[in-house]
Amino acid sequence: MQIALIGLGVVLVACVARLFYLEKKFQKIFGGGDPKTLEALVVEHAGRITETEAALRQLGDAHSTLARDFLGSVQKVSMVRFNPFSDTGGDQSFVIALLDGKNNGVVFSSLYTRGQPLVYAKPIEAGASRYPLSQEESDALARAIKSA
Repeated sequence: MQIALIGLGVVLVACVARLFYLEKKFQKIFGGGDPKTLEALVVEHAGRITETEAALRQLGDAHSTLARDFLGSVQKVSMVRFNPFSDTGGDQSFVIALLDGKNNGVVFSSLYTRGQPLVYAKPIEAGASRYPLSQEESDALARAIKSA
């Protein structure tokens, strides 16, 4: 009889140890806050998942808006310096091309001649201008388009 009681005691100690082990795992999985039922914990986690999905949808919408708006911002830039006149020194003249994601923008040309700068601007639509472009303007435009 004593052996049976000792055996039951060992089994009881093993069951209590197992119960504490399972309780620790339960707390690790479902959080160690207020004691809740398994059903309450599952409902709470389902609510968190729903909130996370809604936040993820909002982030996706914001990303789409930013990506659309970014196409209209200056993304491609190129500059070419040159000397338009052989009788003056230095490459003080330049062309700057500024384009958005759809290759729309402007080409600025600054010609420096005998102490007087002249500035011109030509609109660019879909990578082309309705005005004739100089070689330097064409080079700056081509470089800007490739810089994407």
